[in-house]
Amino acid sequence: MGFLIFKRTGLKAYPLRRGAPLTTLLFLALAGLFLFFLVVRFDLNARELWANITETNFAVLLAAFVLHYTTFIFRGARWRLLLINVQRGEAPNPTILNCGGLILVSWFVNCITVLRIGDIYRAHLYSTETGHSLSQTIGTVVAERIVDVFIMFGLLLLASGLMVSTGVDTPWIFVMFASSVPFLLGIVLMGMIIFKERFSRFLPFSLGEAYLRFHRGALGSYERLPVILVLGLFGWLAEAGRLFLVIQALGFDVSIPLVLFATLANSLLTLLPIGGLGITEFGVAAILSSMLVRTAAGSVVIVDRLLSYLSVIVVGGTLFLIRTEMNRRIQSSKEMVDLPSGK
Repeated sequence: MGFLIFKRTGLKAYPLRRGAPLTTLLFLALAGLFLFFLVVRFDLNARELWANITETNFAVLLAAFVLHYTTFIFRGARWRLLLINVQRGEAPNPTILNCGGLILVSWFVNCITVLRIGDIYRAHLYSTETGHSLSQTIGTVVAERIVDVFIMFGLLLLASGLMVSTGVDTPWIFVMFASSVPFLLGIVLMGMIIFKERFSRFLPFSLGEAYLRFHRGALGSYERLPVILVLGLFGWLAEAGRLFLVIQALGFDVSIPLVLFATLANSLLTLLPIGGLGITEFGVAAILSSMLVRTAAGSVVIVDRLLSYLSVIVVGGTLFLIRTEMNRRIQSSKEMVDLPSGK
């Protein structure tokens, strides 16, 4: 998995750190190049940009930082419910703290890898640590994404309607693109439901069993759906709140519907294969430019990315290293217990 190498010990696997610092430095360098690209492409006034950033209200920015990390509590609580719904006593119920921590680690992995394999790595970690089915755990991650898509679509329609009613320019091309996502997802889900048994019979036995477990995780984990939806909604509102506070910290004024729209656009643009190469930030800056001058919009994007991207690398990377070391020690202890007594 990119910067991770897995060493086999019996039936278990645990990650070894190798090349992670180099990979992180590479992506930080790319982030720096992107910031340069943003300044040049938007023809931003570098002096004014620096003045905006240095005059940031750091007390408000700290509040944005704290609010940003509450999203991992909401998302952790939601994933915990999805896991409990499918485990049904087959494994110990996870804690919100553990689930939220795994999600933070997965975001860190997404930040430093090109293929955004964080969710797969998260499922692998949970499966390795608990012994729960990997395919079913991946299914619950897919269930998360299904819930997110429909919450995002509902919020996007709400934000678009409020923007129209208040006279704010609405990028309808982006709305049309966003509308295609739940439509295509609905077709895929219908196919999974209709052809569940037929598809599994075409696969070799072991793969067929794995697919059925994945299917159960993806489509059979929606008990207590209202609670799952509310937790997902709170997670997205926390992200929108972070962007709103960043804008306030910089001393700018943007309507709440536009902030919500920009937050959702940021997440939807990351679905593109090239979303991590500056396309996401460019798109968000373009949306914010409907109410802010270009340099102000660029300032918001830079500060928000420092908070939501760079801080995840630091905080999530620290948690990743701690968990890796803990897992290594646990594995070493198990190996020592399994050694023959020597008598």
